[in-house]
Amino acid sequence: MSEDSGAGCGIRLRHALAFAADIYRGVFVNKQTIAWTAKSLDLEVMQTEGVFRILRHFGGVPSPERLALVAMRDWGYDDADIAEIFDRSEGWAADVRRRALAIRAAEFFPESLEYLDVGLCPGDPSPDELASRVAELRGRGVITGRSPTRRPGIRSYLWNGSAHAFFPIGVE
Repeated sequence: MSEDSGAGCGIRLRHALAFAADIYRGVFVNKQTIAWTAKSLDLEVMQTEGVFRILRHFGGVPSPERLALVAMRDWGYDDADIAEIFDRSEGWAADVRRRALAIRAAEFFPESLEYLDVGLCPGDPSPDELASRVAELRGRGVITGRSPTRRPGIRSYLWNGSAHAFFPIGVE
């Protein structure tokens, strides 16, 4: 489980993807605004808007497995985090990761919809890829000197004043 998980401290990881059915019911059935639905579910509005785009394009609510694959786009979440978000076992999350291609083929929607937050975009290198590239450039002498004070792998957070909370925005 990643170090930012809420396991063991009474705080549970929450993600709008795990509330897709509630978002569908609020926005599409009850005709509530996305912002109101997000607030009523205590979710981040930007994430909720991202889930709304998936629901609108998909024409309903994809399976929890398909939604978990979207959450897995965030490198900061390991299988334990995904399991916690969706209230499933780590084995379930590992199986979803293993069957990713088949699940995406069975419940297709464009890859671009899998990037809910501003911080992640298609084609972004993973933190491991970035560290590898930096090491290669340092080895060739292209980059010299010390690294900035921030270390790769440190989570970044964005303050949401309306929710009075910090939200993860990916891994630097």
